[in-house]
Amino acid sequence: MTSVCKKLKLQSHETGDDCNCKRLKCFQQVSETERSFLLSRFNLLCNNNEQNSHLTSLITVNNIRPRRPRQDEDRAALHDASYRYRVRVKRNEKMVEVPVCAKAFASIYGVTRGKIEYIQKSLKSTGQSPQDARGTHKNRPRKISQQTLNKIDAHVKSFKGRTSHYSMEKTSKIYLPEELNVTKMFNMFKEANSDVTISYETYRTAFKKFNISFGYPRSDTCSICDKFLAEMKALEQRTETSETEKRKLTVLNDIHKKKAQEFYNRKRNAKAKAKSNIEYEAIAMDFQKNVPLPNITTNDVYYKRQLSMYSFNIHILSTGRSAFYTYPETVAKKGSNDVVSFLYHFAYNILDERVNHFEIFCDSAGGQNKNYLVFKFIHYLVHHRKRFNSVKITFPIRGHSYMECDKKF
Repeated sequence: MTSVCKKLKLQSHETGDDCNCKRLKCFQQVSETERSFLLSRFNLLCNNNEQNSHLTSLITVNNIRPRRPRQDEDRAALHDASYRYRVRVKRNEKMVEVPVCAKAFASIYGVTRGKIEYIQKSLKSTGQSPQDARGTHKNRPRKISQQTLNKIDAHVKSFKGRTSHYSMEKTSKIYLPEELNVTKMFNMFKEANSDVTISYETYRTAFKKFNISFGYPRSDTCSICDKFLAEMKALEQRTETSETEKRKLTVLNDIHKKKAQEFYNRKRNAKAKAKSNIEYEAIAMDFQKNVPLPNITTNDVYYKRQLSMYSFNIHILSTGRSAFYTYPETVAKKGSNDVVSFLYHFAYNILDERVNHFEIFCDSAGGQNKNYLVFKFIHYLVHHRKRFNSVKITFPIRGHSYMECDKKF
C-alpha cells in the first residue's frame, strides 16, 4: 500500500497558474500542448531522484556580478548566485530550449517553490542534483528481521492445500480449507513462535505474497479421488499406520490420475492436429446444467414450478468457436435423440465440408452420449451417408471431464 501511495504521489503533479511574466511571457512562448506534454513526461519518471535530476538539468547557476547594496552589508540579504530556467520542447523535428522564469518553471512542472530552492541549494554546494535519502538510513530499530520473515513464510508453506478441481493444471493457486482464515493462521503462528513479536498486519502482508485462497471450489468431484483422500486421512489418524498401506493407496491413485490425464493428452493432440490438417476436426460437447426461468429473487419462486432452459454446446477445438443449441423443456429433452439431432445439424450445416475425419470428446453420460443410439448414428454417417471416413469418440475417466464447454458455460 505504501509503494502505491508513493507512486500516485509521483504522478500527481499538475500545472499551476500563469506566471503573467511581462519580460519572458513564458506561457505564451510555451503552448498549452507543449506544457501538457512536458508535465506528462515528468510524471512518468520513476522516483524522486529521477525527477530531481531532470529539473536540475534545466537550471543554470550563474555568479553574481559586483553590485552595491542599498542597505548596510550587515543587514542586506545578499545572494551569492543567480539562476536561469528553461524547458525543452520539440519544434519542427528539433529540440528547442525556451527560457522561462522561476514561477513559470515551477508551474509547468507542478512543483513548489520549496522544491526549486532545495535543488538550487544542492546545485550551489555540490553542482549535482540532490539525492532522496528517505528510507535509506540504517537506524530502523523496529524493522522486521529477515529471520522473522523466513519463519512467517515457512509457517504459511506448512499448510497443505490443493489446487482447483477445474484448474486443468494452468494455475498455481492453492486452496486451504474453508474453516481457515488469515486471523486463525496468525494466532497459530504466535502459539508456535512465542519468542517472535509481530503484528497481524505484518503477517497478512507476508501472506499476500502467496497465491492462496480459502475454501475448496470443487463440484462434480471424482469419487475415486475422494475415496483416496478419505482413506489417507483415516490412515493418518491411526496410531499405528503401515507405510505399505499408504504406498499402495498412493500408487493406485497415481495410476487413476494418469488414466485421467490421458484424456486431456489426447484432446491436446487432437487440437494440434485439427489446426494443421484441414481434413481433420475435433470437438468437445456437453450439456449445461438446467437454467430455471424466470430468473428472479422473489422467495415465492421456491414454491412454484419453473420452466427449465436447456443448452447444448459444441466447441470446435481448432478455432475455439462454439455452437450453442438452446431451447426450453417444452421443445425437447436432454436425451440421446437430442444429441444425435445436434450432431446431425452440426455435421451438415456448420462443419467444413472438407472434413473427413471427425473426433468427439465428451463425458460418459449414458442417457446422452455413451449409448447405442449415438453409436448407430455415427455408423450411419460413416457407412451409409458417407459423410466421414472415420469418427472417433473419447470418453474421460469419471470425475475428470472438465473441458472447454465448461468454460463457455
